[in-house]
Amino acid sequence: MDSTALRVYVRDASLARIGQIDDYTSLNVIPRFNTVGAFTMEIPADSSKAPLLVEGNGLIIRTATGDTAMSGPIRTVDWSRSASDAGTGKLTIGGVDDTGLLAQYTCWPTPTAAIGSQTDSVYKISAVKAETAMRTLVNINAGPGALTARKNTTLTLAADGAHGGTITRQVNQFDNLLTTLADIGNAAAIGFRVVQVGSSLQFQVYAPADRSGIARFSFGLGNLLDASYTTTPPTCTRAVVVAGGQSSPRVCKTYDRTDPLWPSLILEQFVDLTSVDTSSVDLAAQMDQAGAEALTNGAGQGSLAISPIDIPLLRYGRDYQVGDTVAAQLRGGTWYTDVVREVTLACTAADGTKTTATVGGGDSSASTVARIYSYIAQVKKDVARLKTRKAA
Repeated sequence: MDSTALRVYVRDASLARIGQIDDYTSLNVIPRFNTVGAFTMEIPADSSKAPLLVEGNGLIIRTATGDTAMSGPIRTVDWSRSASDAGTGKLTIGGVDDTGLLAQYTCWPTPTAAIGSQTDSVYKISAVKAETAMRTLVNINAGPGALTARKNTTLTLAADGAHGGTITRQVNQFDNLLTTLADIGNAAAIGFRVVQVGSSLQFQVYAPADRSGIARFSFGLGNLLDASYTTTPPTCTRAVVVAGGQSSPRVCKTYDRTDPLWPSLILEQFVDLTSVDTSSVDLAAQMDQAGAEALTNGAGQGSLAISPIDIPLLRYGRDYQVGDTVAAQLRGGTWYTDVVREVTLACTAADGTKTTATVGGGDSSASTVARIYSYIAQVKKDVARLKTRKAA
């Protein structure tokens, strides 16, 4: 096995480690920032380890340095054979990371009450740190503080690091827990994940680091194989926030944000806060936050894909992680910095691990407009001005 190859261990339904897979032919691991990652693995069907790979068991995937790249349940075990296959064919194992556990739960408006006693229409978060709010939502809806019938006995919470700014918001009744956490985390520029630690699944919140001074990729440096970027137009440039109107007077306010590629484009979007009592002392804060989230979620998006090469002085997992900020030199020689949204670790036991990173785009970032999108807009304007000068 190559020294950089990923190590794969199998766990049973109780999270106990029951064996190691050291004869896989290929393995793709895709950690993602603030959403569910995935893995696929191919292995000969006649492998002596094949009986371990069944639905209900899971994988713990570690880097060559011993860090956990991902852990999660096996969802699919598919068999196939072609004329060129040796032996009895191959198995393709698919699964998701343990962060997917959060998608199985909703946010109850009154988490301490039975389902027949849900009298509130929202769950309110008032002036707490973003991490504290996220931990509370996980705890009372799925973790140790949840109702017995809802509690996941394998789920624990890491210590509260008080990451992120102070937030005030309302969570609509039965909103998906994972989606709600992603909204809070992306707005606060903090990350979260669920990963196996010992015999439990631990919910962790972390503050990504700015590695742009260290993690720098360019063709000139020889550590970049390819790069490309794409853009997606905005869906909202004006948020129309409406509060009250049921048991209290209606209050309406608009929030505007100019798109850098289409500065004259106006796209209005209704933001429903009619469940909020307009006599609330934090009405303005709730409306401001709802407007900002709608504009961020509806902003034009850019996606940058780079294929960096791990070199002794710069490696994924050691020098940068998903969620960290890195730098890449692109069109025109300009250095661009943004968040690593996704990484694909493609590994074979013989050739080791190759890394492809997706930077920017994806879920909305904490910036007013995703920085990659602003960067691409500026590049296109600069190119247009250059063409105009040549034409003249």
